[in-house]
Amino acid sequence: MLDRYKTDISVISGMISIAYNENGNVRWFNVLCTFNMTIIMLIQYSVIIYCAVFMYRKMESKLQMLSNSLQNLHKQFFKTLILQISTPTITLFFPVVLIIYLPLFNIKTDLPTGILLCAFTIYPAMDAIIVMYIVKDYRKAMKSTKYPVSTEKKVFRHS
Repeated sequence: MLDRYKTDISVISGMISIAYNENGNVRWFNVLCTFNMTIIMLIQYSVIIYCAVFMYRKMESKLQMLSNSLQNLHKQFFKTLILQISTPTITLFFPVVLIIYLPLFNIKTDLPTGILLCAFTIYPAMDAIIVMYIVKDYRKAMKSTKYPVSTEKKVFRHS
């Protein structure tokens, strides 16, 4: 960091995972740290998938008692929920997994961090877009909203 970027590593936050030492031997503590992060992410996604399946099964039986319009609305919300779970997987977790597993392949690379940062920052916008696109009532409200546009030119005069 000091040679390439003229920055002392002790003044910035970050995590470095070096999988192999200078002799080519595996640094097991670092490799186990990578696997530990993977296990934590897998546990989180297992809970999410279990809850989604459980909710879907319970929802199907309960929706039979509702009107068709409410059934449709609940199904739209469920689709929205599934997409809102999938979006951070693609925009947040996939780049992180890529970063934490690169050291295991011992590839010397200069990663274009701009692309990864764009993926991190696009998530909040995608979250709102999903709701507006999937839920029909929100989509109708968005299309019917008219923004006032002034066509007259304003002239400012100094006295």
